[in-house]
Amino acid sequence: MKSWIVTLWSAGALVLLPTFAATQLESLTLDQALEMAESLQPELAEAKARVDAADGRAQQAGLFPNPDAIARMESARFRDPTGEAEFPVGLSQTVPLGRRLSKARQAELLEREVRARGLEVKQREIRRRVHSAFATTLYQEKAYQAQTEIQQNAEKAAATTRARVEAGDALREDLARVEMELARAKVEASRAGSLHQQSLVELAAAIGDAALSVKSLAGTLEAAFEIPTLETLAANLPAHPEIALADADVRARNARVDLAKAERIPDVKVDFLYRRLEASKENAFDVGMSIPLPLFNRNQGRLREARAEVAAAEARSRMTQNELTTRLRQSHLRLSTALANSRTLKTEILAKADTVRRGAEARYAAGDISLADILPVRRDWAAVQLSYLESLREVMHAWAEVRPLSAKN
Repeated sequence: MKSWIVTLWSAGALVLLPTFAATQLESLTLDQALEMAESLQPELAEAKARVDAADGRAQQAGLFPNPDAIARMESARFRDPTGEAEFPVGLSQTVPLGRRLSKARQAELLEREVRARGLEVKQREIRRRVHSAFATTLYQEKAYQAQTEIQQNAEKAAATTRARVEAGDALREDLARVEMELARAKVEASRAGSLHQQSLVELAAAIGDAALSVKSLAGTLEAAFEIPTLETLAANLPAHPEIALADADVRARNARVDLAKAERIPDVKVDFLYRRLEASKENAFDVGMSIPLPLFNRNQGRLREARAEVAAAEARSRMTQNELTTRLRQSHLRLSTALANSRTLKTEILAKADTVRRGAEARYAAGDISLADILPVRRDWAAVQLSYLESLREVMHAWAEVRPLSAKN
């Protein structure tokens, strides 16, 4: 694998990391993950190689055909093969007519453009997948931290209840219920930890190398998003790579129609030979020309195929436009809704849930309320924390869908 030197900031320290696959990546940022994917993702390498292959075909398509060298013996007798035989030698050159070479080169150049546009589409798709995987990993990391905090609170509650049981202020049944809550919190924390590790593996795969060891991320789910208006995004759609790919495909298919028309005109073959007349000991030359007669094969099938491919490409272009418009409207609505929900949870619910829990815990510690009263409060607080994290993940996922539809990605 290509060796890299990557600069990562971790706890204010500058760290140089060579060779991704052999390195444990700490405090990986989204921008660094996107940059790594540009070089490591095999799908991009394949797409780039296909562009290069199309370059080679375009170069080959414009070349004039090589001449044929001719050397033969004619009019040789069985008794004395060389006595009065003739020895023509020369060249035979095929001459393409109907601008076939230029049409073939133009068709391959347009195919190359199709591959290049496809590479742009693939790059945006890879960036979207990395962005989405990064958001999921960041969410799972924060969820694991939240579940760990919930477990710690459950441990404190169990210690408090145990002390009250020993003091005779609570029943052992209450302690059993609190310990059940603690066991449940440990299970959820373990599950969240496992999901976090799985998301790190999936992020490495999205970057393009499953052997990468990503240990931690640097970033926050609470990013500030400036949502472009739906009208602005719609105005940018004609410049989207998928639209450009569909348009290039239509032009490439039309070029194939032009090539199929040019191929209906047969090639001319011109022969020029030097001949030695042994009988008279004289030198001579032959000039000839041959041309196929288009009696049986007039390339009608190829022309029909090319025209059908044009119709198919035009239909795909319309489908692409419809799909992008649908994705744009859906992802913009999803992002707007997710942002509104996360802001509501943050401004109207989170702080109040903290206030309710702290007050209830103080009253429970003082013996003013029972365990039956405090347990729903704790569960509600934990659910609110996780709901807020989930809403932030939804925001990042929605932004990962909207971002590729903007003019610049």
